Amino acid sequence: MITVKTPKTYINETGSIARSGEFISKIGKNPLIIAGEKAKKAIGEAFFNSLAENGVGSANVFTFSGYPSQRQFDSYAEKARAVNADVIIGIGGGRVLDTAKATGDILSLPVVTIPTVAATCAAWAAVTIQYDDKGGYVKSRLNKNSAELVIADPQVIFTAPKRYLFSGVVDTFAKFYEIRPTTVFFPEDVPSQIALKASEIAFANLERDTFIALSEAEKGVFSDAAKNVIDAIIYLAGFAGSFKGEHGHYSFAHPFYHTSTRLHHTNIKLHGEKVAFGIVTQLILEKKDDSQVLEAIKIFSKYENAWTLEDFALTSESDLDFLKVQIPEIFSYVPYKDGQSIKAALKKADELTRQFRGQK
Repeated sequence: MITVKTPKTYINETGSIARSGEFISKIGKNPLIIAGEKAKKAIGEAFFNSLAENGVGSANVFTFSGYPSQRQFDSYAEKARAVNADVIIGIGGGRVLDTAKATGDILSLPVVTIPTVAATCAAWAAVTIQYDDKGGYVKSRLNKNSAELVIADPQVIFTAPKRYLFSGVVDTFAKFYEIRPTTVFFPEDVPSQIALKASEIAFANLERDTFIALSEAEKGVFSDAAKNVIDAIIYLAGFAGSFKGEHGHYSFAHPFYHTSTRLHHTNIKLHGEKVAFGIVTQLILEKKDDSQVLEAIKIFSKYENAWTLEDFALTSESDLDFLKVQIPEIFSYVPYKDGQSIKAALKKADELTRQFRGQK
């Protein structure tokens, strides 16, 4: 069985924040709004003015902090019931959006996601990455639906720190690296072929447009380049992730990220930053030549994402031993089962990245 979950409406337009009420009023009038502190500043008064102009309430605004945990989901669900909310709105980065999606899923309410950074495809994906309250991965919580509406405003997203955008760029590259092996193992798997094609388009568009968009944004210009970058990170990456057949995606980069979060002291880097190192390690596990691995590191370096184990505070043998055991145990679909090979690949990824840095 193949199930594809996508938002009903995806808006990527400059100035769309100031029209939010127009779009949201078609879905609900009494939202529960979950927003990060910085996110509320990013959307400004224009968002709330637009709600008021279109008869949408804004009395139930809650400031998010922490991680998307079961405690958070239950708490926001209770708040939504108390005010008889008819729609859940999440505003901010991936943690906020994932919390909003899970809350809506619990209550069977429509969800609106408004990303203020483009660090992942969380605004699109019909999955919530659930953590414990300390930031350790618990599970990938499959939601019944994607968000009903996604509002992405380039003027908001491109004013966020560049680090978040670069994290999203590399996380999108990961779709290509993680889907490609599936098409090798299962060449007749049509969902994987579709997903791979979407990831290839996203990869090419990001390589072509990211730095053009950043340069223009510094001048207050948000052209097709900015829209293309946001489309690649949110829409195309989310679309690629939506197409999974019976085999899933043969991958290592995301399992590395998720498992590493259980070592709480490593949670000093963003999702995409850890995923970048996971891709390098995966290429080694795939037995790619050093030259091919170094080429990937070179690409990631352009986006300030060439990392070593030390950058993640993964310097102890006990931490590496934890990962080599836990990754294949937690993620049974990972094709790399030999713990010693995983540990060796992590060290090799570190070595090649250090080699690349020394050659620059």
